[in-house]
Amino acid sequence: MPRVRLFHWRADEAKPLIVALRAGGYMVEYPGDQADGAWRSLREQPPLAAIIDLTRLPSQGRHIAAEMRATKSLRHIPIVFVDGDPEKVDRIRKDLPDAIYTSRARVVTALKRAKPLVDPVAPPRMMNRADRTTAEKLDIRPGARVALIDPPANYAHVLGKLPKDVSLTEDPEETLPLTLWFVRDPDSISGGWPASANAP
Repeated sequence: MPRVRLFHWRADEAKPLIVALRAGGYMVEYPGDQADGAWRSLREQPPLAAIIDLTRLPSQGRHIAAEMRATKSLRHIPIVFVDGDPEKVDRIRKDLPDAIYTSRARVVTALKRAKPLVDPVAPPRMMNRADRTTAEKLDIRPGARVALIDPPANYAHVLGKLPKDVSLTEDPEETLPLTLWFVRDPDSISGGWPASANAP
């Protein structure tokens, strides 16, 4: 029975996909919610394909794919992306045109096209991309309200150009949707999460 490795960041949502893959005749390796782990087993026993679900954390999915392509012993493994927001999928497709893109309903059929790659495209690693600002790497979106906890004096330079209508508030009194905590002293972590970052 051919083996595939599934990368999905919500175990409960991964179950139907695992069931469909097993029903299609595949053995599914799934390391759980910490879906980017177990690289050693990938190298020692390469699967037929790596299936990366993009419905959750698409930037993490792209990162996993980029790391696989940057690793000599893994780059030949076919990558199959499943579902995801069309706009984000299009961005990933530009970096990885030789991956397979499909839906959950068609993933078993798509796997029939999965063959080891002879000359795979090596996309830029996410954190090293010169065309992305730190704000973009942090997925700060237009209109976001961002809390800054203990920011350094040069934080604006570190974040780079912000998307439209982003508001940054240092040490806010209310809880905002996104919090950036600049930790420079390990002891501050053990002191607990900042009160302004707690969920309401």
